[in-house]
Amino acid sequence: MVPRCPRCGLCFEREEGFFLGAFVVNFGVMMISLAVFIAVGVAVTLPDPSAIALAAGGMVVGTVVPIVFYPISRTFWSAIDLWMKPLEPDEIEAARGVTSSFGS
Repeated sequence: MVPRCPRCGLCFEREEGFFLGAFVVNFGVMMISLAVFIAVGVAVTLPDPSAIALAAGGMVVGTVVPIVFYPISRTFWSAIDLWMKPLEPDEIEAARGVTSSFGS
């Protein structure tokens, strides 16, 4: 991921450890996906659900979903952070300086 938005110049990582929140968002999505997979798998295979098939499918879901969703979780976390903590005037000026150098 590039350090700044190529369009507006916003610095994505606003402080050290910023993307720990993206990890939490990604982890939450993975857990919800895993719970939905298990619930649907049990409901579809009742009255005799296969524990091996559910475990194997759960391993796939638990591996693929976080890998695929991670870039999106970083974007979500950036949006959540901007909503909770709007840009400071110095961050806006720094972004303007970067975008003006792109246009040169």
